[in-house]
Amino acid sequence: MVELELNWSTAVIGFAAVFAASRIINYLDCDKRTGHLPGLRSFATPISLFGTILPSGRWNPGRNWQWETRKEVYARHGTETISALPYCFGAPIIYTSSPEVSRQLMSVKEFFKHPEITILATMWGPNLFSTDGEQWRRMRRIMTPAFNHSTYVTVWENTSRTYREMTSNEGWDAQKTIEVPNITRLTAKFTLILISCAGFGFPLSWDFSQAEGTDKMSFGEALHIISENLILRLVLPNWSRHLPVQSFKDLHEAYEIAGKFLHTLIDDKRREFASGATPGNDVLSLMIQSAESEGKSSMTDEELTGNLSILLLAGQETLAFTLNATLGYMALYPEFQEEMYQEVMSAMPTADDVTLANSHKLRKVQACMLEAARLFPAVSMMIRDSCEDIVLEHVGPNRDERIAVPAGTRFVVDMIGLHHNPRTFPDPEAFKPERWYDAPENALTQFSFGPRVCLCFLAHLVRDFRVERLAAPGESRERWEARYMQGAMPLRLVRRG
Repeated sequence: MVELELNWSTAVIGFAAVFAASRIINYLDCDKRTGHLPGLRSFATPISLFGTILPSGRWNPGRNWQWETRKEVYARHGTETISALPYCFGAPIIYTSSPEVSRQLMSVKEFFKHPEITILATMWGPNLFSTDGEQWRRMRRIMTPAFNHSTYVTVWENTSRTYREMTSNEGWDAQKTIEVPNITRLTAKFTLILISCAGFGFPLSWDFSQAEGTDKMSFGEALHIISENLILRLVLPNWSRHLPVQSFKDLHEAYEIAGKFLHTLIDDKRREFASGATPGNDVLSLMIQSAESEGKSSMTDEELTGNLSILLLAGQETLAFTLNATLGYMALYPEFQEEMYQEVMSAMPTADDVTLANSHKLRKVQACMLEAARLFPAVSMMIRDSCEDIVLEHVGPNRDERIAVPAGTRFVVDMIGLHHNPRTFPDPEAFKPERWYDAPENALTQFSFGPRVCLCFLAHLVRDFRVERLAAPGESRERWEARYMQGAMPLRLVRRG
């Protein structure tokens, strides 16, 4: 028995020694592969299973490290490009807040998109976000014509319609003061309805009622449930639908209903086009029209639904996040909000003047939106896994070093660090909309057609209401701002005039 216990102890010690040695060798290899850059050293890298699920602390940066350390992490290491190396688990990562390195990485055409990064985006099919190489180029070629001036006109008109529905259904039309404990509930619903209409050509009403004549949930309810439970759906196994948990059952049902509805919508539109009907200006109609012209290279139904899901899930979250940030800074800076109001009333004196053609006049409204999105970006990082060896330029304390990085390395453009880089944005924590006066509407990388939605919504809201902080008794401005940026978003709307 003693001999057996001794052999067992020896085996455990031997295993621990081998594991420790393998981790040391792996760490040194990771350090070499990332050019011996300084940076984060932790039990697991942030973009890994353990790095994501374990609580943040001394040995684990956590999911929010970019936000929490944005003021000092790059300055502490003396460079705008750092590495994150694991002692135990995860792949090495190079993070950058450098505009020069970011431009270099974004200009490299061939990158591999690892399944662990794109798995959330592939639930309904392959799409522009999850593919690479020729498949990505084919999808982009098909999707590009779907985003044109006529699409933007449709987006603007639907934004105006949805705003009017929101104020009517929420009972705001007859109220002088409205207290909104959490503005996220409204912006999330607003953007969901808007994308369903402009993206799918299927207008949803503000009331997500039950599907008429059935006991099933409506398409609108299904989208709402999905948008609020993306991560949960990713980790739930299929057999969880049989558990006595209603939220699990609802989530599985929502995915089935939404998936079937989108396939039916695609089939209906194809039949309409085959009968000679004129395509609508929604993204789906234009995508199908463009795809049909590709012949054998056309998109499959799964690719169409996959790209629509990205438009829905990523687009809806980004738009809502940007609106939330902008409304918060409007409440924090009432003097600038007043300048926005005067600008809107000058450019758009009546509700009928709130048009896409007049949107270029909203210089200060756009500046407020862009500065809010810089300070509180909806997209925290852009991930690239290299397919080829890369020589990074402009690295090091003086941005004069070159580092050779082998293929297979993971790069992250740190959007929070990039937008808080004091070299690019002096006094980066300050709200200074004037940074963006006369800037192009795509001045921030996470925007495409988003500014049109935000400008239209804000133009209507600013004309009707003054946005104020809804503070707790005795709550300071600073404490409210900290609470707002952590996700609690209470606002008060006071009708003008």
